[in-house]
Order: sequence, then structure tokens, then C-alpha cells
Amino acid sequence: MKICTILGTRPEITKLSPLIPLLDQEFDHVLIHTGQHYDYNMDAIFFEELNLRKPDYQLNVGSKSHAEQTAEMMVKIEKILLEEKPDWIIVFADPNTPIAGALVASKLNIPLIHLEAGCRSFNKFMPEEINRIVCDHCADLLLAPNEIARNNLLREGINDEKIHVVGSTAIESSRRNVVLARLKNRPLITGLTKDSFVLATIHRAENTNNILVLKELTEALSEISKIIPVVWSIHPRTRKLLEQNNINLPQTILVIEPQGYLNFLNLLDCSLFVMSDSGGIQEEAAALNIPCLILRNETEWTYLTDAGKNLILGTKKEKIVSVVKDLLQDRDKIKKMKVVQLNLNSNVSQEIIKVIKNVSNLSKTVSTR
Repeated sequence: MKICTILGTRPEITKLSPLIPLLDQEFDHVLIHTGQHYDYNMDAIFFEELNLRKPDYQLNVGSKSHAEQTAEMMVKIEKILLEEKPDWIIVFADPNTPIAGALVASKLNIPLIHLEAGCRSFNKFMPEEINRIVCDHCADLLLAPNEIARNNLLREGINDEKIHVVGSTAIESSRRNVVLARLKNRPLITGLTKDSFVLATIHRAENTNNILVLKELTEALSEISKIIPVVWSIHPRTRKLLEQNNINLPQTILVIEPQGYLNFLNLLDCSLFVMSDSGGIQEEAAALNIPCLILRNETEWTYLTDAGKNLILGTKKEKIVSVVKDLLQDRDKIKKMKVVQLNLNSNVSQEIIKVIKNVSNLSKTVSTR
């Protein structure tokens, strides 16, 4: 059986890293990389560090508007799929890459598998939310990370027979790869020790395209950096917007380039907590028992906030600074977040392979009746 996996961003690469070798082992596996993330530190270094084989196709789409980027992906993906004729297509989560793959699969009548199906922030102003919904409703097999996601799909009228709860590959990937990061003894930034700093990332469009919101977040980090060092791993696009709008950062914020996956895991593992608008980092942090303070007004990963593992701060400076000061003054609250136990599957990739095989065999049986 031939399976084609389509990916294009750092979160897709890292979260799929445990699964890609198994797909290569079990199937005739074709790997397409759209090049949605095009910076070396946002992309190629992850393949190298995680010992992943090179993609069969590299589309080099790069940075464009949402419409241009998605359209170019669709044109190039369609040509490949018409040539390869896969039995199944796999897409992952919510960037522009999976929506492009899902739409092409649907038009070509190729069965689609959507990993991380059913996650919802319930904010349709987020392009990622629209991408998830469309991918789910195009999919023939929906692999959900948890029961919450499964119930979201059922409420939207998706047939229960299409849905399988398998767990999150982000948890599996983080737990596996942090061991490698520790073994390599990757150096921290000079002067920093474990639990002595806060890690930060900001990249989502709703936070960066709105300059008033970006200023609120930047001012909040600036205030916090007066109390505890803040290490900001800055996305190239976020840096560009800061420069274009003359938003200056104080020297108390240590700005660093996007890190390789293992370097970032090491920084995350050693931080007191992380402040981020990233969906992927919310799960990576939980896997490492590092509290994630979410710089958004909602999250797809409600099971982590419901459990008290992560905390939604919103985007207003006053609230962000107030909550962080409270945590720093009463560090027992941070300790309580760290020790929250989560019952999570660590063999997600094996479960995914099992489900794909079972569904494929069932389809063959039905088709021969």
C-alpha cells in the first residue's frame, strides 16, 4: 500500500518524527515537503537533528499570502499525486500545508487521513481553526488526540466510524527527543541555569498582524524581564514586524534566533516556565512538566488547561504581568502545575500504524464483497 505524507512546517516535522520511520518501514511511503517553513533554523535542521530521511519532493513554496501559498501548494501537490497515485494521503494539524493537501485529495478522490483531528479553539478568526475544520470534513479517517477532540467531531456530524482516538504524537516526540537533547549535553545560553529564566515565543498571525496586540505582548515581556530574565526565541516574521513598527526591546530580554529542535527542547526543559502562543509548545511543555502560559484568549488543548497543567493569559499586558508576578512571588503555584499528572499514551505512532492497517484491511474486505 502506498501512503503519501504531506508536511511543511516545524511543528509537523517534529510531531511526525516518531511516525515517519514507521511509515517508511510498513508502507510504500512518499514524503512531500511543501517548504512552508523555509528558513534553515525553522526547517532543515530538524530533519538533520532527528535523523529523518530527506523528503522525496521539496516544493520550496516559501513565504506568500495565505491564498498564494495555499494555491501554489495545491498546484504542485496535484501534479505529484497524479503521478504517484497513492492509496492514502496523510496531513497533520492546522497550517496551510494540510489544507492544501486535503483539498487536492478531496478533488482527486484519494482517501485522506487527518492526524490531530478534532482540536478546536472555537475562534474562527484564526486561520488555523478554519484549516482544521476543513481538513476534518474532507477526511476519511480522523485520528484524534483525545476524547475531547472526538466529541468535537461528533458534534459536527462526522461519522463515529471514521474517528479513532490515538493520542498525541507531540507528547511522544517530546519525551523521546528530550532524552537525546540531554544526552548531547547541549549548552544553555551563557549565564543561564535551570529554572533561572522564562522562555518566550510569539508567532501567530492574530498576535503579530495586530500591532496593538504585539505591542501589548512586547511590553508585558519587557515588564517581566525586569524581574526574571526572558529568553525570546524570535520568529523571523515577528522580528521583521517589530523592526517595521519601531518596537524596541530592552536589554533585559535576551533575543535569540529560532533554535534547532534539540536546542529548543533543552531550553524548554531548563526554563522555569514558557510563555507562548504556539499550539505545539503547549504540548511539548506539558510532556516535560514545564508550565506553559498561553498568550492567547483560547486554546485547542483544553485538556491541559482543564487539568491545571497550562494557563491561558490572554494578550493584555496588565493581566499577563499580574499573573506572572503572582507566580514568581508564590512559586509553589508553579510547582503544583509541574506535578500535575497526565495519563497520556507514549506509543502513539504504533497505534496510528495499527489503525491505518486495520481500516485499510476492512476497506479491502468490504470492496471485495
